[in-house]
Amino acid sequence: MKQLSYRLRFNTPAFLGNAEQNAQWRTPPFKALLRQWWRVVKAKEFNYDHSEMRKAEMRLFGAASDSGNERSHRSLVRLRLDRWEPGTLKDVPKGKQVCHPNVSNDRMPACPAGQPGRMVGSNLYLGFGPLGVGGLARPPAIAPKEESARLRIAFTPGVSDADVTDIKKAMQLATWFGSLGSRARNGWGSLQISGENLLGMDELCDSTLAAIAPLRTLDEAMVQEWPHAIGLASDGRPAVWRVYARRETPDGRPRYVGFDSWRGVMEKLAEIKIRFRTQFVLSSGEPHTTVEQRHVLSYPLTNHGLMDIEGKTMDSRLASQLRFKVAENNKGQLFGVIVHVPCAMPKAFFDGTTAPQPNNHFQADVWKQVHQCLDTQFPNSIVRIRKA
Repeated sequence: MKQLSYRLRFNTPAFLGNAEQNAQWRTPPFKALLRQWWRVVKAKEFNYDHSEMRKAEMRLFGAASDSGNERSHRSLVRLRLDRWEPGTLKDVPKGKQVCHPNVSNDRMPACPAGQPGRMVGSNLYLGFGPLGVGGLARPPAIAPKEESARLRIAFTPGVSDADVTDIKKAMQLATWFGSLGSRARNGWGSLQISGENLLGMDELCDSTLAAIAPLRTLDEAMVQEWPHAIGLASDGRPAVWRVYARRETPDGRPRYVGFDSWRGVMEKLAEIKIRFRTQFVLSSGEPHTTVEQRHVLSYPLTNHGLMDIEGKTMDSRLASQLRFKVAENNKGQLFGVIVHVPCAMPKAFFDGTTAPQPNNHFQADVWKQVHQCLDTQFPNSIVRIRKA
């Protein structure tokens, strides 16, 4: 039986819960992550037709239904972890405070230098839910650096070499961009993966990424309603950025280095997220009768709900397409990674409501403004990945 073997650990605390919502190493989240990036690897091959790709996915990863032409069968891909222990991290601090111009709670410290808004904890801002004002809502979490596990992926007879290659490509994307657990898209549960000749973060560049994943312009990507490709910025290059710490040499010149800890990376990511979100000014309070620019970024939006969206039978949530990660390079230095995996707001989100679905051009334009913010508003800490 063919097997792949990887070593896993987290660079930030992971809120990875079991059935009782207690932190624990478990295989189902890792398999879900593998399938997520497998879809990106395979999307172009199926001409971005999710129904055809779903058949191939069920053939490889198993099916639990006898509907249609696909009969129930076990997965041909088996995942095993060498440990299922609970997490050991008892608490996560609120984090260093950052200024949020839209917060008006007078119990929070005012922003410095007369800036509008209030100061909020960076970790609390990015992790609200599993994190509360008193710390971890349901301790413990899985600790970064200290805890690790061995993941083995085994393939049953009948799995082709091409299938194994696709799994390796999916694991490569998970190495560069993968995170797990609650608030994973904000950088929590950032995975560090090694083994099977994976390329490290230093090898992430335009050319290596293009060899693995489809790259699409925002206008092209908005035709689909599911994450299927890495976005392209207006200059035709992948929408992937690296976030550094800025230091100065003895003669005053800037020097870009890794952060001292994951806390420093998360603080900077919090500042970045606040900046690109609050550039979009909302016209009024809730309920909104039409989708505004900030609604495109993710939903729900505090105090700015859409009319008739709340209370629907479907889950009225849209996860952010912009994904944060805390990564480690080959020298052991930590830095941030931002990647855009674009798609349109799904039509089903608006079914049965009075809020009209915004057109694809409107949505693409919002994300182009986010790209521009990342390219221009943080010249001392954000750079695009290298071309080659």
